[in-house]
Amino acid sequence: MNCEDEPKYDRPPPSDNPPDEPRHGPPPPSHHEKHDRDVPADGRCKRLAREVDEQLHGLSRLQNHMLPCEGRQEEYKVEPLNIPRIEPWVTISWGDSKCDCIESDDTEIMYLTVCNPYSNLTLSNVSIQQVIVVDGDGKAVAKLPNGDPCIELVPLGPYYFGDIPPGSCLSRQFLMRLRGALGGKHRILLRGICFDACVHGDNDGCFAFDVCKD
Repeated sequence: MNCEDEPKYDRPPPSDNPPDEPRHGPPPPSHHEKHDRDVPADGRCKRLAREVDEQLHGLSRLQNHMLPCEGRQEEYKVEPLNIPRIEPWVTISWGDSKCDCIESDDTEIMYLTVCNPYSNLTLSNVSIQQVIVVDGDGKAVAKLPNGDPCIELVPLGPYYFGDIPPGSCLSRQFLMRLRGALGGKHRILLRGICFDACVHGDNDGCFAFDVCKD
C-alpha cells in the first residue's frame, strides 16, 4: 500500500493545544518593530545609535567640569567658520593630436577630468550631475529633420568620481556625436559639480582634576 492508498481518518491535525483551547497568534509588533520594517536596511542601526547618543548626551550634563591643564575653558558656542571658496579643478580633453578638430559630422571620445588642487584636504563624494551642449549664445543646438539634436553628449550624467585625495585626478569618458552640426562656437555646460571638503584634524587635550584628601 502506497501513501495514496492509506486510509483517511476523520481526525483533526496534530496540535500542541487542547482541542477546546483557542489558539493564540503572535503578539502584535511593537511601535519600533513596525517602524523598523518600513525603513531602509540600516535604518534600525541608525535609530538605535541616535537614541543612545541622545541618552548619553543627557547623562553627561553634570555639575562639575574638569578644567584644562593650561589656560581657561572657552565657552561652548556655535558660530560660522570663515571658509574660503573651495572648488575642484575641472577640464575636458579629446583628440590624439593638436591637429584634431571637431567636425560637423564626427564622433569624439571626451574625457572629463576632475582634480583636487589642495594638498591638505580630500574632496569626497565628487559627482557631476549633468553635461549639456549649447550653442555659443547658450541656446539649444539645432535639430535634425528627425527631431534629434545635431550634437549629442552621451551619457548626460550623472558622473561619479568618489573621493579624490590631495593632489590627485580622476577621469570619466563621454561621447560627443555630431551630425550636420553648424560651424561656430559651442559650449559644454557642467551642472551640479557636487562634493564634500574633508579636512583631517589631529589635536591633543589635557584636563586637570583634584583628588579629595581623607
